[in-house]
Amino acid sequence: MDKCPPIILVSACLLGQKVRFDGQSRPADLGCLINKGCLLLPICPECAGGLPIPRSPCEIEFSGNAKGVLDKQSRVLSVNGRDCSDQYRKGALHCLKTAQSINASFALLKEKSPACGVCFIHSGNFDGQIREGRGVLAELLYQSGIKIFSENQIHQLMLAIEKS
Repeated sequence: MDKCPPIILVSACLLGQKVRFDGQSRPADLGCLINKGCLLLPICPECAGGLPIPRSPCEIEFSGNAKGVLDKQSRVLSVNGRDCSDQYRKGALHCLKTAQSINASFALLKEKSPACGVCFIHSGNFDGQIREGRGVLAELLYQSGIKIFSENQIHQLMLAIEKS
């Protein structure tokens, strides 16, 4: 019996969809995944959570982290101070339910995003600085056992797929 192709959740902006806060996309070269027969499912937790396109930039507050946002101990704030935590939690949960319903084992997410950052997010001060940390969706997927990778880790994702 043939092995089913891996299903990978992919940040929609990496697939060329104009869903970023600024109404733009950040297409990544995903040809190697397509050539491998992977099924790529676009997701955008911000859109799934009800945030508009375009929207004000958001960051996880400086003293917080994604786990804290999920536990309602930290917040995701817009540049004008609006608390968008509920939308980020709602969108992350929607994406997790989607992943579970289709048995996705992997996710390829946009680094530095307050939703999708895998290794890095913005500082929380809206100063352009970066700090270590995960976005809200990345944290939820990680906690749920889905292997997460950023657009800078496509080679590692390919290796993980080969081992699965």
